[in-house]
Amino acid sequence: MKKKRRLKKTVLIIIVVLAIAGISLSLFYFFKVKKEEEAKRQLKEEREKLVEKINKHFAEVAKIDKDTALYEKKDNEYLKIGEITKDEIVNLEKENITYKTKYFLIKDLNLYISYEDVSKSENNKVVDLRYKNYLPYNLNINSKDEVHLYRDGKLVYKINKKIETPIIRREDNGYYIEYLGELLYIPKEDVLEVVDANNTDKEEASSVPVTCYHFIYLEGDTSCNESICHHENQIKEEFQYLKDNNYFTLTTTELRLFIEDKIRLPKNSILITIDDGARAENFIPLLESYEINATLFLISSWYPTEKFASSYMEIASHTHNLHTPGVCPGGQGSPLKCADKNELLNDLRQSRETLNGTEALCFPFYEFNDYAIDVVKEAGFKMAFIGGMRKATKGIDLYKIPRLSIHSDTSLNTYISYVS
Repeated sequence: MKKKRRLKKTVLIIIVVLAIAGISLSLFYFFKVKKEEEAKRQLKEEREKLVEKINKHFAEVAKIDKDTALYEKKDNEYLKIGEITKDEIVNLEKENITYKTKYFLIKDLNLYISYEDVSKSENNKVVDLRYKNYLPYNLNINSKDEVHLYRDGKLVYKINKKIETPIIRREDNGYYIEYLGELLYIPKEDVLEVVDANNTDKEEASSVPVTCYHFIYLEGDTSCNESICHHENQIKEEFQYLKDNNYFTLTTTELRLFIEDKIRLPKNSILITIDDGARAENFIPLLESYEINATLFLISSWYPTEKFASSYMEIASHTHNLHTPGVCPGGQGSPLKCADKNELLNDLRQSRETLNGTEALCFPFYEFNDYAIDVVKEAGFKMAFIGGMRKATKGIDLYKIPRLSIHSDTSLNTYISYVS
């Protein structure tokens, strides 16, 4: 009997122990699962927060937040290959961002950047593509292993690999090349050699016509009857000829670079100029309609620059208030030929300041002498225009650039002979 009771007691103890063990084991696994679930939840939240953070840095148009590294992807590794400077605007490749995303791909560069170093840009990247009209030199640069590329004097990229590419523009201390869809400057110290190449066989301009207009009058207006007045139909006819024959209409800077043999221009190139400012706003709808560029030599004290606002209208100087006849001996008596130097410098500098630092001037009445040229140079102008009825060619005096005057009786055939 006692044995039975002991056995029952033993069995009961075993049952209790097993029950306690079972409960303990169940609790252990319960809390283990809970802990694992909590860890997974926390990990999921952390990853979601990380994805959210990475997404906040991504934008198809992004700004570089600091001077930082560029990376090349090789065998799933990101290797530093260069640098990009702060405030550059870049286009990023759209991608499926995960918590593992550490780099964004820059489209134009085909290189990567750390996601932490970029942010959404409020502005799109604006690139001046006028250089695509220039003829490349039949010369290529071969760079050294490390290349520094500049835009407007600011370092943009440092790339640790060689570049071989055509020269688009030459400067005394370096070259402009097309890189990543824009024109960038590489200093000569980064160039290993310049080699011959066959980059183009297009015909190059050996000279450039610079035409000169004054006043345009519209249909129904009979108030303009001077020889330098142009009916809008005359302008339309001439502009249509330029458009039909694919003329490249220049800026004054492009003409200067051509004269200095720093760029090559296509055969059909022209600079269109307009003098004074009276009625010049009437040119703007025609320039925009025909997509033609022109330069207005403005007497800056006479008319506000806002009156001529257009991406097709460059504004250069016709002095601030020196378009006054009868001041100096000879011709129409331009004051630039003899007036007090300080008076002239003050006027010319005020004109430049009013016209956003223009470096191009047209002499009033086309009149000049050595004194006038010296003053114009001292005032900071890099080029000046006169008359002369001939084309501009490479190597001519930059302060005596000739122009072809267009008059009301200039026929289309005569115009074509001027510009061809």
